[in-house]
Amino acid sequence: MSRRQILTFAAARANRLPLSVGHRGASEQWPENSIISMAQAVKDGADGLEGDLHLTSDGEIIVMHDPSLDRTTNGTGLIKDRPWHGYIDGLKSKKEPHVGVPLCVDVLAFLAQDGNENVWWNIDIKMNNSPWLLFSKFAKLLDDNFPGRDFSSQIVLGLWHPKFLAAADKYLPRFSRIHIGFSLPIAQMHFPPSAVDGYSINFMILSTPAGRQFVKDMQAAGKHIMTWTVNDSVEAREAVKMGVDYILTDRTKVLSNVLHEFDTLGQDGVEQKYAAEAFDTWSRWSKYTFWRTLIWMFLTVKFNTATKQLDIEPEEKILVN
Repeated sequence: MSRRQILTFAAARANRLPLSVGHRGASEQWPENSIISMAQAVKDGADGLEGDLHLTSDGEIIVMHDPSLDRTTNGTGLIKDRPWHGYIDGLKSKKEPHVGVPLCVDVLAFLAQDGNENVWWNIDIKMNNSPWLLFSKFAKLLDDNFPGRDFSSQIVLGLWHPKFLAAADKYLPRFSRIHIGFSLPIAQMHFPPSAVDGYSINFMILSTPAGRQFVKDMQAAGKHIMTWTVNDSVEAREAVKMGVDYILTDRTKVLSNVLHEFDTLGQDGVEQKYAAEAFDTWSRWSKYTFWRTLIWMFLTVKFNTATKQLDIEPEEKILVN
């Protein structure tokens, strides 16, 4: 069964502008990954949404970025060690308005609402999840709660590690998938164009000469390019000029305004308006060299650790409740 190719909207857009993706919704203003954050992103003009999945100790799938509850909620501890029923279901976000933690099924219900048929969801699958367990439970959740509905036209699987590819083939074969990452070598070595439908790469990585060439090469191979997380209007304009297909942002209204300028003025008009605005990849990179080096080291260690430790148990050993 072939995968649904839903990553085609940008190429079909007449003016060839990238599409806007709400990173954890409109998360600068609203509690990240919450339904109200996602609803606001769509209201701001976002074409798609991005969110993160984790399994609780009692087997529920919740939508949260961190593996722990501490940063964003009034709870504590690792999600994998805490039950949904009787604990996480009673927590509230630290950010106002104080809302509960959404289940994956809540977001799916939002996507299924009338009027949201063209809103799609890029699910960020972190490396601390078991690919076989998470995807098997996700597939069962779809069957149990939305029988007969095909979400493959609205969901894109975002994969950091190649061990998730086989599990996606097994349980979610019709769902488009992209590689998410910081590293072009990892993308090229472990996620060849034959294995994925696109790439979601950090903006500062793509803004380098090697990154810009990567954009051209992968688009020439028929793949789509996302970049994240672009919250600055200067960087947003540069991302448009780079020719990426999708831009992830916490500030969906800001990005909407930038795209509107390109839509009304054209690229030449925008370049004239901001002629004095210089984008220097290396000067911007140097501001973040220390922190980005630490992040790169952390992700490299995590990637190598995940390579050894990710659950690759055969299907018969997976218990789906």
